[in-house]
Amino acid sequence: MLKCRYSRRLSATRSHRLSIERLEDRRLLTADFQLLKDINPGPVGSSAGNFVEVGDITFFTATTATHGRELWKTDGTEAGTVMVKDIRSGILGSNPWSLTNLNGTLFFSANDGVHGQQLWKSDGTESGTVMVKNISTGFSGANPSYLTDVNGTLFFSANDGVHGQELWKSDGTEAGTVMVKDIRPGSLWSNPQYLTNVNGTLFFSTFDDVNGRELWKSDGTEAGTVMVRDIRPGSDSGIPSNLTDVNGTLFFRANDGIHGFELWKSDGTSSGTVMVKDIRPGGNASPSNLTDVNGTLFFRADDG
Repeated sequence: MLKCRYSRRLSATRSHRLSIERLEDRRLLTADFQLLKDINPGPVGSSAGNFVEVGDITFFTATTATHGRELWKTDGTEAGTVMVKDIRSGILGSNPWSLTNLNGTLFFSANDGVHGQQLWKSDGTESGTVMVKNISTGFSGANPSYLTDVNGTLFFSANDGVHGQELWKSDGTEAGTVMVKDIRPGSLWSNPQYLTNVNGTLFFSTFDDVNGRELWKSDGTEAGTVMVRDIRPGSDSGIPSNLTDVNGTLFFRANDGIHGFELWKSDGTSSGTVMVKDIRPGGNASPSNLTDVNGTLFFRADDG
């Protein structure tokens, strides 16, 4: 392996010199990649994605010319890589998304062409792939999103057609799939986003008419679903986003109205919800791509 180093001369009249040096010996790791299965024969491909492991099975979504985008599974063999169920017959597909493993069962959002986008679950068999509940009547669907496992309870955002997009939970049964709290009463939406499990507590970003979009938490009860802190006091929004758990501490991006969008953290209390650093004083650092790597937070930011 080679590297290049530019050496700047003291004289401005001379051109820069390019030198080439050999690096110390390195070991190059190789891997043998093989096509597991040509799911959608031809040059287009299947755009396989959204891989989630449930036991010995890996679920994913893929697109074919015949069935559209549907739910698939694989055991690592070509013969064992198959479509689980044609949820929406025809080329449109059911477009499964937000695949989540809850207690060994796959939960996801899908559209069967009759009920709209609803909450579904699968045990990996065709007969065991069923809609959990028709949360909203009508073709538009409930739009379940941000599916998140918290201590064996599935939390998600959904619209029942009456209360707007609000916080819901499910134990995997129709009767046990209920709205947690109508955070913004009426047909207007609180629209919970970035649902994140931190040490058994659900954190999320949501909107109410008093405080705007701020950081909230929930223990799964109506009384225990509360705002953590009004980061940007008043009706203006702190707009917390990119919620990420790192060793039991919640990190996120927010704007307090003074420092712009900077890196914040929270222990779940108002006093423990603080800005980590004003990375770009007088401007927006706009942290993004927050990622936990072995207990250390990595992210992108602009320091000006």
